[in-house]
Amino acid sequence: MSFRFPRTFAPALSQLTAALLLALLPATTLRAQDVSGTVVRVNTRIVVLDIVVTDKKGNVVTNLKQSDFTVLEDKQPQTIRTFETPSMHIMPPSPDGTAIVNSSADLHKIGDAPVTILVLDELNTVFSDMSYARRSLEKYLLAQPEVLKQPTALLVASNTKFQLLHDYTQNRADILKVLKAHFPEYPWKLAQSGKSGPGAAERIAQSLSSVLQIAEASSGTPGRKNVIWVGVNAPGVNLVGADPVTIKVMTDLTKRVTQTLLADRVTMYYVDPTINDSSTVGLMVPGDDDDSDTMVDLDPFSSDVNFDDFAPATGGQIFMSRNDIDKEIATSIDNGTTYYTISYSPSNKSEDAAKYRGIKIKLSNPDLIATTREGYYPEGANANNTVNDPTITADQRKKDLQLELSQAALSTLPYNGLTITAQKSADPHIWTVSVVTKGLSWAPQASGALHAEVTALSVAFDAKSKILSHAAHELEATQKPDEAAPDTVIFQVPVEIPGGTKRLHFVIRDAVTGKIGTADATP
Repeated sequence: MSFRFPRTFAPALSQLTAALLLALLPATTLRAQDVSGTVVRVNTRIVVLDIVVTDKKGNVVTNLKQSDFTVLEDKQPQTIRTFETPSMHIMPPSPDGTAIVNSSADLHKIGDAPVTILVLDELNTVFSDMSYARRSLEKYLLAQPEVLKQPTALLVASNTKFQLLHDYTQNRADILKVLKAHFPEYPWKLAQSGKSGPGAAERIAQSLSSVLQIAEASSGTPGRKNVIWVGVNAPGVNLVGADPVTIKVMTDLTKRVTQTLLADRVTMYYVDPTINDSSTVGLMVPGDDDDSDTMVDLDPFSSDVNFDDFAPATGGQIFMSRNDIDKEIATSIDNGTTYYTISYSPSNKSEDAAKYRGIKIKLSNPDLIATTREGYYPEGANANNTVNDPTITADQRKKDLQLELSQAALSTLPYNGLTITAQKSADPHIWTVSVVTKGLSWAPQASGALHAEVTALSVAFDAKSKILSHAAHELEATQKPDEAAPDTVIFQVPVEIPGGTKRLHFVIRDAVTGKIGTADATP
């Protein structure tokens, strides 16, 4: 299989359409999820809801039972299949009081406990507000214990990249160190494009693509991922009166984003650091209205697409123009780590992906408020992996695969959809890449053997992270019927290592699920 990194923009497309496609094409797809190892979706859709319950003063409530919850989908009561209390999502105790997680490689030690992802938005935020956001984030961190309560990663979205400043850690000092050392990039795209036009559309596409990257990279982490996005809202796209191409592209994009965040249990909390403005945004959440089950469930993205709308859509919240951003960050994280988890199989079995399904939660105590995601789009028959979707052209499938692999190859985020390691072999042109067996998709053969297929991509970088070479190959593995399954599967990956190579980056993608794992190695 030949592979080339795609051009960012196709010349035949308008700048607006190209910018939207930039985010649409590499969008990750919905994958089956486990619920604490007890629920696996095969041919039945399972909807997993993480629910934060608070009283009217905002205090988190943790002592409810399954009988206190009623789940409504499109106003119809649903049967709850599994129920987990907040106590089932806590971090395991450290025997010596030190950090359990020092990198993403340690996340398997925490089970279903949640993780926190802090994002500084330097793409859509003016310089003065950037400074305030950094100070507020620093103030929040200084108020935390030396060993953070949950694994925390720090990222930054800028004009040209979505960068991991620090991998997951519980060491507060490490996060503070990189935060203080980071020098923000001047938001020249914002200065050039403002709040409208093709440049603005490119920025919202870029922002949504970053969120998708978070979801795909962390798909192997079973617990809830709380994204605290600190920045001024990316410009929105008004679909009323828009041309048909823009409407279709943006509609497809928002569906994919919504479904990806649902599948990978990503919840967004949006914090706007704009200063000199005391306005706030009130949110309507299930429970705010006595007749919440009779409310009309509208698609939140039917008329326009706004980046901050993904916060309530995923079960998070929006905080705008507050003077206590550090406290709002703390509230977001505390709420995001204290939640119930409920799963159900929708009574409506339709696969109509065009119709948005509204979700409401009613509690036995009307004085309490339950906050969860607003709804979802049914995924359709081929949502597990669009590359295997027979309704799209072969050329489009190839572009989807190229862009998906490109994003993983260029990202500084470690992808853990598959667990992989890479080692040298006796042949300098062949590297041995090991993949944990249970993460792969195995198809039975007529002989009784099991067969798995992956795409393997290797990229060579120099000391300044410039690409020197890259190559992709389709590889296969077979388990014989009379042999026990090994813990790992070994793939022999051909590698080109030009002079000046300082780092090799390996990407393995399962052909059935689309799950991706990455690993770095020194040549």
